[in-house]
Order: sequence, then structure tokens, then C-alpha cells
Amino acid sequence: MFAISLRHALVLMSVAFASVTQASSFDCATANSKTEKAICGDPQISLLDETLGKLWHSTLANVPDAQALKTDQRQWLKNRNACGEQTACLRRQYLMRLTELEHATQPFSWDATWQLVPPGTSTSATVITQRRDATHISIDITAAEGANSGDLDGIATLKDGKAVYSEDECTLSFTPINGVLDISLVGAGGYCSAGLGVYYTGRFVASQQPLMLDYDMLSLGLAQTPEENQALHTLLKGDYQTLVEKSGSLMTGEPGTDVPGSQVWEMWMRGLGGTGVVMRSTAGHFWVLLVTCDSTGHSRLRYYTNAAKWKKRLPDALHDWNERMKDHLELPVDFMP
Repeated sequence: MFAISLRHALVLMSVAFASVTQASSFDCATANSKTEKAICGDPQISLLDETLGKLWHSTLANVPDAQALKTDQRQWLKNRNACGEQTACLRRQYLMRLTELEHATQPFSWDATWQLVPPGTSTSATVITQRRDATHISIDITAAEGANSGDLDGIATLKDGKAVYSEDECTLSFTPINGVLDISLVGAGGYCSAGLGVYYTGRFVASQQPLMLDYDMLSLGLAQTPEENQALHTLLKGDYQTLVEKSGSLMTGEPGTDVPGSQVWEMWMRGLGGTGVVMRSTAGHFWVLLVTCDSTGHSRLRYYTNAAKWKKRLPDALHDWNERMKDHLELPVDFMP
């Protein structure tokens, strides 16, 4: 739903910004914070901010508890501002908040299936709640981070419109915010056993199917500009989406001396290990080494670059990453045209 309309909006962005100097929901002339300046300085984020501003006003007029939405929006602004001037973080915050607002006007029911509004491409969770009686609901949570997963089920107690599940050291609070369900861990020392890196908390919206937010290389931080994002699209073709889906967690890698001034990001996913490495130069060249599967289901590495002289050999940073991976699994490398 929203992802499709947003994608169309971003396609039209260049047309819109040909005649409009800013499209944010606030006056960029008075922007003071690093976050506001970053929003005004990035056409895509500025468009996301304008879209959110319009959706915010229409949502506020149609939710049963406007005050709760206002309180929640103030908290979201704090979360957004915590991104500072990191544009990838800001994009993710806007995509997540837009999804929440889109679902906020739906009638809330404890008899529902809920999907996590995911903060990234490797995180998911499904919650099934069902009212048992006037003071109890059953909960069934399945969550995953990469290849790791966890499950939790039990009975939560309803009081004052909220539900609380407590078992041993695990206490979870289920709080309706209009049509959105917030699940949070109660107590600083609380712990709910799950797979490594797997959590049962976050914002959830009523949906039978997992959510697919419009994450791309820009929102993941692997591209710094729309031009770089398009360059990766052109270079990777069908593997662009593979790279997005396998980006998981990003760690800054050590650049090699053979490409001065380059930046390196190593990708890994819980339970799977390393999934790839991306290097970017100041000249706008990219080098990508990505774990993929061939037609028989066997894992291989695909190597892409838009730097002509590197088409047949790996730069040091990618070579070193591959050598480290060989300690666990040695994969053949396909040099892509």
C-alpha cells in the first residue's frame, strides 16, 4: 500500500523539486538543528517529511484518541532527532512512522494478527492476540533476526486498556495507540528469552502478511545520494534487491591502500554470518562482493564493480574479507560483467 505510493512519489521527486526549493513540513529558512538542516538538505527526506506532515494532519482528524497520537508524535520526534544528521537513519525513521500513521486510523481489536514495523530488512515479528475474557488475552509471538528466531506464548492480563504478560524475568507491556500496538519490555533488568539478537518488542500494525517497507541503499546507508543509488541499480540489476535483503547489520571495514579514500561496509546477518561487503570510492565507484545462490541452490559469491580496471580482480578490502570468510566456508567467485 504505502510503499507503492511512496515509490511513485520519489520517482516524481525530480519534477517537483525543479520548481520547489523545499518540500518539508516546516520552514527550512528557520531550521536550526542538525536534523532539520539534514532534512532540508536532502530532497528525498524533505519529500518524506512533507508526506508525513500531510498524513499526520489527516490521521489526527480521524483517530479516536487524538491526544494519544500527539503524545506519541512528540516521542517520535525525539527518536527522529536522535538521528542527528545521519540521512540513512532519518529515512528509516520516516518510512517506519509513515507506516504507523497509515494504520493508526484502523479500529483497534485485541482479536488480531499484528506485524512488526521493521527497523531493517532482516528483522520481523508476528503477534497473534485473542481476547479470552474481560481481563485476559492470549498472546503468541514469533520473531526473527536473520536466521535466528524465537517464540513466546502465554496469557496477558488486561487492565486500564493495556495488557501485561509476566513470566519469570520476562515482563512485556502491550499498549494500544489508536490502531497501532506498542510492545515494550518492562523493567531495566527484564529479559525475555529468544534467539541471539531476537526481540519481541516494537511497533506493530494489524496485518495478516509481514510488512515490506520501501528500504533501499539510501535508507540503509550504502548509497549517499540518489545518483549513487541509481548507479548501484544499474550495476547490480536483479541483485540490487538481494543486496538490500542481505544487508542485515553493517560494520565499517578497513579500506585497502590500493583504493585511497574508499569506504568499506561489511554485512552480516544473525545466524548466517557474513553476507557480503561493499566498497565505495570518492569518485563514485563501487565494488560489491555478495553471497548468492545459483540455480541448484548452492552458495556462490558474485563480484560487481563499475570501475573498469577492477573488473577482473578484487581490491584488497574485498580480498581480505573473502579470505576471512574462507575460515568458515570457501565459495567460488563469479566475476560479473
